[in-house]
Amino acid sequence: MPDGPFKHLRLSSSWKRFAAAAHNDTVDSTELSALVKDALVREILADENQALLSDLRAPDSEGQLELYPHISVDSIFRRYNKTALSDILQREMAFRLADQMPSNAAFDRALEAATHEQIGRALIRLLDEFTRAVELRELTHEQYDRMATRTNATFDELRESDICDALRAGDRNAFKDDVSKKIDLDEGPKL
Repeated sequence: MPDGPFKHLRLSSSWKRFAAAAHNDTVDSTELSALVKDALVREILADENQALLSDLRAPDSEGQLELYPHISVDSIFRRYNKTALSDILQREMAFRLADQMPSNAAFDRALEAATHEQIGRALIRLLDEFTRAVELRELTHEQYDRMATRTNATFDELRESDICDALRAGDRNAFKDDVSKKIDLDEGPKL
């Protein structure tokens, strides 16, 4: 990826790839969607979060029925540092477990809610970085408008269930094939 207007963005390399793609009119919506999914999954499945999600899924796989599932869930959360994801998951699971929802269903609903919130935060962070790039005069207002429009459209069409499935599986590379770089020089934009 060329440095261009994105070298000063305070984003991970996955998000910078998306920003560069959103800036490039030849990249279609399917590719943009794959880049967002890849960046989100990689961001959410940081080492600490991946271990937390694995532990939260573990009681389901044991097939045990717990009398007080909230106690074991709380003990799992205490073993890990607080992150934005863990905070949302803990709040959402506690709410669902208090309503007597089974642990596996509570985990699924909490993961869906956490994913939804993480997607919203990612969108805001991207648009803030695009705004900062305009302020630093690395992007023009017209470029910002085009990128913001494409970014909003991509996030609006995003299938959250795809992301949740990758998170449930703990697969950081779930969308790797979809975003792999083109190798052939003759390969151009999809028609």
